[in-house]
Amino acid sequence: MMNRLLTSALAITCVAMSMPVHADNTRPASEQEKTGVSKPGDVSPLVAKAMEDDETLGTAVTVDGHIPARSRTDVFVPGDVIFLTMDVSDAPPGTAVKVVWYGPHEQRIGEQRQTVASGMSMLKFVKDGTRTWKTGDYRAEIWVGDEKVNDERFNIESARSASR
Repeated sequence: MMNRLLTSALAITCVAMSMPVHADNTRPASEQEKTGVSKPGDVSPLVAKAMEDDETLGTAVTVDGHIPARSRTDVFVPGDVIFLTMDVSDAPPGTAVKVVWYGPHEQRIGEQRQTVASGMSMLKFVKDGTRTWKTGDYRAEIWVGDEKVNDERFNIESARSASR
């Protein structure tokens, strides 16, 4: 009896894990994940997430690719250079990483791509040219291969109201 229950539970778990997962469609997304893992650049969601970690936003970056604690922020003013760094030490050389920048009202405002090089531990994305950015909510989608692994949310505030 116990073996039959365990077998049934295992079978249900396997079926549930093999079912497709549907994304939350509450907000528009111009980027779409590719299904499957049979094409170049395809990775599974768990593998993609394991390749990238410790995303940090800030206004300055050190030579080794880290954002110092005093420069870490998710509040910027128009004209700030925005740095987004991440640890890619678990990603094999050749791994594609992409950041898609979105502004207020989910308007896509840019995309940057980099490839992890041999021996690389930190990856740095730089977004400048923000002088004309309006105040509001922004985000940076982080993609590894064909999988979205994170959203880093930040705000642009007027120089008068920004708390620095």
